[in-house]
Amino acid sequence: MIAAKRVLFTTLGFLLLITAACWGYWSYRQYRSFQTTIPRETTSLVRVHVDGIVRDVTWNMLWNRAHAPEGEQSIRFDTWKPMGIRIPANLFLYQVDHPLSDKFPDAYFGSVAVDNPTALIEWLRNRPGMEIGNSEYGTMASSERVLVVIQSQRALFALLPTKPKAGISLLADVLVNILQHYGGSVAVGKSDLRAIMHDNGQVCSRGSYLFSINFKSGMITFNSLYNMGYTPDGLASTPHFDDSNAASLWIQGSPASLLQGRQFDIGGHTLHGDSLLMHYNGHLTLEWKGIVNQSDTIVNYDYNDDFELIEVEEIIDKQVPEIYCSISADTALIDYLHGRGILQQPNNIVATNVFPLFQINVHPLPSGYVQLHTADRMHALPERSSLRRDDILYLRADFNKLPIPDQSTIFTHCIQAVDLLELSGQPATGNCMVIQGTLHMKNPKLHSITQLMGLH
Repeated sequence: MIAAKRVLFTTLGFLLLITAACWGYWSYRQYRSFQTTIPRETTSLVRVHVDGIVRDVTWNMLWNRAHAPEGEQSIRFDTWKPMGIRIPANLFLYQVDHPLSDKFPDAYFGSVAVDNPTALIEWLRNRPGMEIGNSEYGTMASSERVLVVIQSQRALFALLPTKPKAGISLLADVLVNILQHYGGSVAVGKSDLRAIMHDNGQVCSRGSYLFSINFKSGMITFNSLYNMGYTPDGLASTPHFDDSNAASLWIQGSPASLLQGRQFDIGGHTLHGDSLLMHYNGHLTLEWKGIVNQSDTIVNYDYNDDFELIEVEEIIDKQVPEIYCSISADTALIDYLHGRGILQQPNNIVATNVFPLFQINVHPLPSGYVQLHTADRMHALPERSSLRRDDILYLRADFNKLPIPDQSTIFTHCIQAVDLLELSGQPATGNCMVIQGTLHMKNPKLHSITQLMGLH
């Protein structure tokens, strides 16, 4: 009995020692990561909690191997090649106001420690669309929205969320000197944005943007605070959409920040945002029901009996999305679209040079809405929900009912792993809107990152 107790206490002590050592190592890595330097004049900071993500994914893999699809229970580490970088406890991305902000307004900058520059260069070389070359700053790898400068001990990178207005290689000088300029550098833990150290999101942001994202088993949740610049009043109840819809969208409020003072050139025609605002009455509803057939005329060329090349018109049937987009607006909006050449007489069809993919019909609804629809007839608006909800924004998308592109891409694989997206935006104090959303994955047991990256 005494020997059994001794073994028990020794085992417990050993487990506690291992736990304390792991916790100490974890805490030290976190502390060291918060010594990462960023520009003192950083306007927005994003933290990616790498250690937390790796911990959750690993734990989920160990406990949910039985829930992986049949024949895919083994983790495909053989497809991974060394990247040559030192995996950080936290990866920080930041934004600053720099001389090229007009061409790259949304650029994020960052850096990682490099253990093997050759391995990193080879890994980048195998990324689709990535070009490798030498520069005065070191080896430079670039694609349309990614720029990486590889030096002996560090790799500096710039990421562009939106399409740039100039070649991304122009950012090289800003990237290399970013910590020397813009007020000098400061550790994350001592910066004005140091509160990000205590945020719970696995991906979170402070500064100009405030959001958090958490990757969980079977789902991804996200929260964001968006400043609308005004306080909406007289909010209507959110409609009750059919669960059978492939996608449902509800928006209410003023789009002045998107339209005011702006001009839109579409297919050789011009729309003025201020004119659109005059007709818009604050609500937009969109329903994607499924698929509908449309007739289309295509032009081929063939030889007649006299061997002359002539045009031959052929009418074909094609399947297009069955979409109903209803905008609360006065009927003068239709007259305005006619006057700008967007709509064709006499059937109120969007001109093909404006939208050539399929036919869009535009007609007024008796309820004070103007409806754009791809079917041959209009569709009644969804009923208001019996449960009072004053969502400024509501979105539901069933990816099982959305068409998947034929081309095999990373994006296609991600769509195949996703089941349902639900998102809503509620009014908050200070002219803000709180946006909350959940992205449900096909497999409710496996970790969301495991499914998105195909590690199962």
